[in-house]
Amino acid sequence: MVSGIIAAGGSSTRFGIGQNKTLCLLAGRPVLAYSLRTFLASPAVDEVILVARSGEEQAVRALAQSLAPQKPVAVVTGGADRVASVQKGLAAAKGEIVLIHDGARPFVTEKMITDCLAALEGADGVTAAIPSRDTVKLADERGNVIATTCRRETFLVQTPQAFYREQLLRLHRTLSDRDTVTDDCMLLERAGLRVKLVAGSERNLKITTPNDLLLAEFYLKKEPTE
Repeated sequence: MVSGIIAAGGSSTRFGIGQNKTLCLLAGRPVLAYSLRTFLASPAVDEVILVARSGEEQAVRALAQSLAPQKPVAVVTGGADRVASVQKGLAAAKGEIVLIHDGARPFVTEKMITDCLAALEGADGVTAAIPSRDTVKLADERGNVIATTCRRETFLVQTPQAFYREQLLRLHRTLSDRDTVTDDCMLLERAGLRVKLVAGSERNLKITTPNDLLLAEFYLKKEPTE
C-alpha cells in the first residue's frame, strides 16, 4: 500500500502576505488543488494524507471533498515546523511506502510519482531532482566562500520523495537537531542509507514567493492542465 502525504501546513513566511501559499489562488484554484488532484488520480497511490495548518483543517478538507475523491483522504493538523508536520503525516498513514510532497509544488506529474516508486526498489529513499545549471558556492555567515561544488554532481532537490514508512518514522522519532533538516532525505543520508535521484522538472517549482506564483501562472497559460 502506498500513502501520499501532502504537506500543506507551512508558515509561508517568505510568501510575504500572511496567507498560506498552498491556499492562494492559481488560475482560479487553490495551489494545493493541483497536486492533490494528481495524487487522487494516480493509480499508484492508495490513500492521501493532507497535513494542514492549525485552523485550516476544514478548508483543506472541503477542498479535498470538492475533487470527489475515489480513495481515502485524511486531514491531520501539522506541527510547529515541516519536520513535525511530516512526522504527523507519517503517523497517520497506513501504507508501507509513503510519497511525501510539498503542497506548494502544483505541477507534480504521474511520471514523477511512478519513477520515485520504481527507483525505491533499489534504495532506501528516492527524490525528484534537477541538475543545477548554475555554479554553487558554499559560504560562511560572513559571506566568505568556503568551497565550490562540482556542477556535474550538484542537483536541486524537489518532491515527491519516496520512503519506507516505518524506517522514516523511526528516523524522525530519534531526530535531535531538527532545525538543520530541510528535507527527509537528509535523515537517511545521516544514517548511511541509500538515496537515489530521479528526474524532476524545472516546471515542478515550489511556490515560495509571489514571483513564483506569477511564474506558475505563466506555465499554466503556456501549457494548461485540466
